[in-house]
Amino acid sequence: MTSGRVFLIGLDAADKDLVEKWAAEGYLPNFSKLLKKSLYGDIDTPKGFEAGSVWPSFYFGLQPGRMGQYDGARHFDSDDYEHKSYQPEEDSTPPIWTSLSEAGKRCAVIDAPYNYPIDSINGIKVVDRAGHVPAGGGNFLHLRTHPSGLAKQIEERFGPDPAGGRSSDFFAMDTLTDINSFRRIYCERIEKKTDMILHLWQQEPWDFFMSVYTEAHCAGHRCWHLHDNKHDLYDAKLVELAGNPLRDIYIALDTAIGRLLSEVKSSARIILYLSHGMGPRRSATRVLDRILARLDDKPITARAGLFMDLGRKIWRVIPENMRTPFLTVRKRLTNDGFQPNRAGRRFFEVYANDRTAGIRINLKGREAQGIVSEKDYEPLCAELIGEMYKLKNPESGELAVREVIRVRDFYSGQFFDDLPDLLVTWNRASPINFLESAKVGIVDSLGIDMKIRTGDHRIKGRFFALADDWQRQKLSHNVKTEDFAPTIASLLSVKLDQTDGHVIKELLKKNDNPSSEKCDNLYFIKKGVSL
Repeated sequence: MTSGRVFLIGLDAADKDLVEKWAAEGYLPNFSKLLKKSLYGDIDTPKGFEAGSVWPSFYFGLQPGRMGQYDGARHFDSDDYEHKSYQPEEDSTPPIWTSLSEAGKRCAVIDAPYNYPIDSINGIKVVDRAGHVPAGGGNFLHLRTHPSGLAKQIEERFGPDPAGGRSSDFFAMDTLTDINSFRRIYCERIEKKTDMILHLWQQEPWDFFMSVYTEAHCAGHRCWHLHDNKHDLYDAKLVELAGNPLRDIYIALDTAIGRLLSEVKSSARIILYLSHGMGPRRSATRVLDRILARLDDKPITARAGLFMDLGRKIWRVIPENMRTPFLTVRKRLTNDGFQPNRAGRRFFEVYANDRTAGIRINLKGREAQGIVSEKDYEPLCAELIGEMYKLKNPESGELAVREVIRVRDFYSGQFFDDLPDLLVTWNRASPINFLESAKVGIVDSLGIDMKIRTGDHRIKGRFFALADDWQRQKLSHNVKTEDFAPTIASLLSVKLDQTDGHVIKELLKKNDNPSSEKCDNLYFIKKGVSL
């Protein structure tokens, strides 16, 4: 019988369709076996907030309105109308590992995306060893641990982060040399993290052990145009020389999965969590604020895009201690698409994600300098929704908006006022460089960096669950992101005080004939496919 311990491997933004495709083609042998030998199913991510709240919803077991994190490591401050780094000293609500710790369970958590506090755990926690972006916001990854001395031990044993603490956005990808360097660094990251996971796993019999790989997220953003031959930036000659670095990083992840499963499968229940997917970046997020300014009879400020491009190039070479003042200068020269004077406007764009943009109403009693009264709120929302559905992509002739979501219709809770009022989901059938409607005319994306990321988030995740008494099957129904916290707690005989999720009953149901489906008989490749 499998132990009651839970070992969770997170694969941030590892696309389930790419996994299936490359497993079928022989590139991902360990995933191929999981598709045949595990209990697995698809995951519905938080509607409209699939990028920034998918991880907080996972470990809090709550929807965004009940825990406040909808934009990853940032939040909108209604006092000064700015986006700010989300760096609380303690969690507003306990994540799954805190609840388990309070029940006496020993926990280890490594690189939980967007989670900053480090000390509310009975065990060890590692923050920003090898993340996609800094867990608590900011511009640079800084390794922090609980206990604090663990950071030094990690760096002495496994070396520094191969990416040097930089977000993937600040790696050059202009030449074959750049691409090869990116691939080498992120594959090395995966290998070193796997070494670290296995070392820490062996230190004691953890009740709950969780580690997240973020490399599929980084590579998905930066390498999509080298993978997708329909992408408008696809360069066949460059791809012939460079190969497919995105696929190579998935191969490295598959190799890591093989190593972990081989070591852990006989001593814990294993869950692989693929948070959400990736696809081409086709977005009018940030361009939307120019539309909103024009709808509100405000002028559009479009500062030169050359400054944004130059700024990123300078960032790659200047020392870290010079980056903060440099960012202050860059902010004065550029606005990255967001328009100024939010306090003087009735409505404006707030960042939600690139797939779905946010609109915030400057509401009296909520915003520091609110303009719109409560009685005018609903009519104004209805007016804006109507205008959004009239927007066209003039280059393709298609409607630019697929769906407008009234946030009040889907979310509630103590942090509801932190959320946008409307969410605008883009029609991503074609690139969006312009927006047009009869009322506002044509608005362009001049000065907005639309090419640094060529891939973007998709909805739907997937999980794989492996234990000798779990049935091998694909679930006929989808589960939700917030279902995993109560499920993990139940597997460890702990009840959460609050959750929006439901226990995944198939993970609590024991197989009546486990001997015929022993996971111990599975062979997981240790070497993987050579890069």
